[in-house]
Amino acid sequence: MKAQSIVACALVLLALSPASHAQGANAPEAFVRADKGHCIACHQLPEGIAPMSRADFGPQLAGTRMRELGRARLRELLQDPTRANPETVMPPYGRHRILEAGEIDRLVEYLHALP
Repeated sequence: MKAQSIVACALVLLALSPASHAQGANAPEAFVRADKGHCIACHQLPEGIAPMSRADFGPQLAGTRMRELGRARLRELLQDPTRANPETVMPPYGRHRILEAGEIDRLVEYLHALP
């Protein structure tokens, strides 16, 4: 009976723990692959999220800000950020077909779910 209680408590704690531990492990390939989006080269994630980066070229990808932008706006920015800022150095991932639509969708969901 005691072992069952320990297992039950562990499952409850796991269910209640912040998603931040899993969030880094669930980063889409495009986030870290140099031949794809390679977002990690320019952006930092919130503290405690892997993969960590010292990059500070682009803004930090904080979950609150990502949710304020919304999924549609995030998708637009990944598709072609030059529409919002012609001077940006961020590549137009969709327009130049660096990322496929499904990869952009996965990045949008990942960014929107950040803590």
